[in-house]
Amino acid sequence: MKDSEDDKQVWDLLKADHTNAFRQLYRSHYKMVEYFILKNSGSQDDAQDVFQDAMIVIFDKSRDTGFALTCSLKTYIYSVVRNIWLKKLRGSKGHVNASDFEEYLNVQVDDEPEEDVAQMQKMKAAIENLGENCRKILVLFYYQQKNMMQIAAELGYTNPDNAKNQKYKCLQQLKSKLTGVNA
Repeated sequence: MKDSEDDKQVWDLLKADHTNAFRQLYRSHYKMVEYFILKNSGSQDDAQDVFQDAMIVIFDKSRDTGFALTCSLKTYIYSVVRNIWLKKLRGSKGHVNASDFEEYLNVQVDDEPEEDVAQMQKMKAAIENLGENCRKILVLFYYQQKNMMQIAAELGYTNPDNAKNQKYKCLQQLKSKLTGVNA
């Protein structure tokens, strides 16, 4: 409960454009970002750049009246950082393939709350238990941010609607695996 109160306090300080919020975010979360970047082919300079980019995104989101923070601030920062880093890697390599994605699933941060680690492990296990085709579709859509037309062409579907239907079925399978309820 203490963490959620701290998160709310920091989020409110961000909304008020308070300098202390950025200091607190740096002290609390920079090491996590640095660890993630260094473990995924980056340098300390990369970590600093990505952290700064993430702070800009987070500051902008704190100003968005339509945005509600629905997870811990740490989880949100981690996801923003991960997305920024994946985009940077994609830009330098040309693309990220499914095997690269699996490396990102294996990253664990030492100071992450146990329940977040347990949730991530449960998600990883559920994704690994999906068929290869489902994993590919979800990776292409959510992590490589490809549209249905691109996915259909890459995976050999006759049209984007078929790819979209298959993505829906894959999400239902994933949801079923995560909840333990058969869809």
